[in-house]
Amino acid sequence: MNDSLRSIGAKEEENLYFWLARLLYPMNFSQFQQENWERKPLLVQREDREYFSELVTLADYDHSLNLSGSNLEHLRVVQDGKETPVSELGSGSSYTALEAVYSRYRAGATVVMNSIQDRFPAINRLTRSLGSEIGARIQVNSYLTPASARGFASHYDMHDVFIVQVHGTNRWQLFDSPLPLPLRSQPYDRDQPTPALVSEFELKAGDLLYLPRGTVHAGTSTDEASLHLTIGVHPILWANVLYEAVQKVVESDVRYRGGLPMGFTGSEEVQQQVRGTLAELVADLSSKIDVDSAVAAVVTQGVSLNAPALRGHLLDLERLDEITPETKVQRRLPIQWNVTVDAQTVNLDFHGKTVSFPAHVADEVRFTAQRSSGVFTAATIPGELDEAGRQGSLRIMSVR
Repeated sequence: MNDSLRSIGAKEEENLYFWLARLLYPMNFSQFQQENWERKPLLVQREDREYFSELVTLADYDHSLNLSGSNLEHLRVVQDGKETPVSELGSGSSYTALEAVYSRYRAGATVVMNSIQDRFPAINRLTRSLGSEIGARIQVNSYLTPASARGFASHYDMHDVFIVQVHGTNRWQLFDSPLPLPLRSQPYDRDQPTPALVSEFELKAGDLLYLPRGTVHAGTSTDEASLHLTIGVHPILWANVLYEAVQKVVESDVRYRGGLPMGFTGSEEVQQQVRGTLAELVADLSSKIDVDSAVAAVVTQGVSLNAPALRGHLLDLERLDEITPETKVQRRLPIQWNVTVDAQTVNLDFHGKTVSFPAHVADEVRFTAQRSSGVFTAATIPGELDEAGRQGSLRIMSVR
């Protein structure tokens, strides 16, 4: 019906989304969160080669490559850890450029397609559902490797990944992690010796592998082409929250904005003064940081990390005048909302924006924001709003 609620007249999308539970099955989310998330790898082997076929198939991938045209900026070609820019592979017509990619593929190179959530609707829905559940930015890259080949040497990623095997089989090697949970500023040092091998196994079509960031890994295709997706999970770190909170302190307290004393580089006495002042400023931070504001800010950030779910929005806007107290609507999936209430207003944050209502309708707004509300009408919204108020509230959210 809008970019936050939608009409039931459109096709029900609940079953179209690949929720985290389906990705992890048969392990449940609670067990995964306690035992694996940011701690240790998870291998799920299903003996079901079609398990991920609704996301993308080799035929879908072939079709997408064929329609790439002359714009191949989303592609990378990698062989034995060496990447060649697609712009250097061919020139002239789009056929020449794509044929150059295939030529390298036939010679053993891996074709990497970046951000494929922008090209395949089912994967786009996957990123939105996972982003909503985890509270992180999600990006999906794909890796097409010919038989008996390796695209990348052993390495680790600076973000968590779910590896989804779509076609063929990859033989994976996992090694000791030299640096648990590395930051983006701490990439893998390829000049260091490869860590000790921890495990080796085959990931077949339909299987899943989760790797916490920092897990050193390498994969090699077996006797047929391999197509796998790497679902990159980019969470908000405690470091990010602290940085933003400290920045607020700096902006509000002039002591943190002052410069170091003149002559500190050449005077041990002045350097000692610097140590004392720095110790005082650090000690004061805990009392200066507004924890509630920091949490509220990060929640607002979290609900706007991923692309909005706007399928059908244009069509629903054309039906705006049809809203009546009996019109069936539902919360648009898998949108994330955040509701905050103060003395005068209730604010509904979603898609990087805020819709405000009077505070006395907080319960009504919370009801519409709950996924468990399911299908409802303006008439069934609990509370003391009159019919015009209920209908008007839905219209306000509809045009936003």
